[in-house]
Amino acid sequence: MMEKRFGIHASKTSFLCLLCIVSIIFWMILKTARNDTELVTTTLSAEVLRSLNCPEPQAGDQVSFAIADVMSGRAILKQHEPKLIEIIRTKYLKPPSLKPYQLLTGKDNPSQVGQPTEILKILGRIRDGFFIESGAFDGEVYSNSLVLEKTLGWRGLLVEGDPKNYDLLLQKNRKAWSVMFKQSGTVGQIKGDVDDSAANKDGVVEVQCLPIYSILLALNVTTVHYFSLDVEGVELEVLKTIPWDKVDIQTLSVENLHGAWSKADLKSFMEQQGYWTYNDVAKFTAAAYDFIFVKDTFKTKEDYLSQIA
Repeated sequence: MMEKRFGIHASKTSFLCLLCIVSIIFWMILKTARNDTELVTTTLSAEVLRSLNCPEPQAGDQVSFAIADVMSGRAILKQHEPKLIEIIRTKYLKPPSLKPYQLLTGKDNPSQVGQPTEILKILGRIRDGFFIESGAFDGEVYSNSLVLEKTLGWRGLLVEGDPKNYDLLLQKNRKAWSVMFKQSGTVGQIKGDVDDSAANKDGVVEVQCLPIYSILLALNVTTVHYFSLDVEGVELEVLKTIPWDKVDIQTLSVENLHGAWSKADLKSFMEQQGYWTYNDVAKFTAAAYDFIFVKDTFKTKEDYLSQIA
């Protein structure tokens, strides 16, 4: 009799546990569905409203979008939209690792052509700076930010758009925030051919597109001491998405190797934003060619030349 009662009790316990698990799964599915259909209301310009085919658009009109439509690019939000910033902060950003580094090369400064060395000549060996490395690859090989992080204690943001490389990056336990996305002026998704397990049967993977300014707002950062930009040919397009009057980026190294634009185009654009060309660093055997730019209001060319005289 005792064994029978015990068996019945065990069956009830198992059933209750299963019921709890099913309930939790259902709640999670429901929560996800609600998040996707949750509306975000924003005030848009007449130009954007017109592009959305809104009837008789007026500047200052408000429109509501489902979050799923925003993140897919079917609806357009401003880069500083609070709901967009919240989504980036809670869903996309990964915090710095608390685990020991797992580096393979043993090099503190594995940069391709010595970009960080030149940057520190301009900035000095400041501590507690902030970097962005866009095109971070695996977080170690050819990294322009690792030496700043390891030896000077800089904080930073690592950006990588390839899922396979991003997985490798996470394994290095870098002490910086990281995010996997392609940089764009608006939110959306892009399809690209990749050799990766995340790809579908056609070898294509969808990657989220986000503005770099929105990411910085999600981190509560508006001062960047060094921005390393190496995104295989779309560097100028990325630079054009940045609201330069709202962020203080003191120095940049920008690859100029694969783009359809000329060196003159890049220099001209950066001069219009208030930057001067410090130098170019090149190593054609390693397929590397970067321009280094310095913000004029941070340090003029004359000030720098007098400093090293």
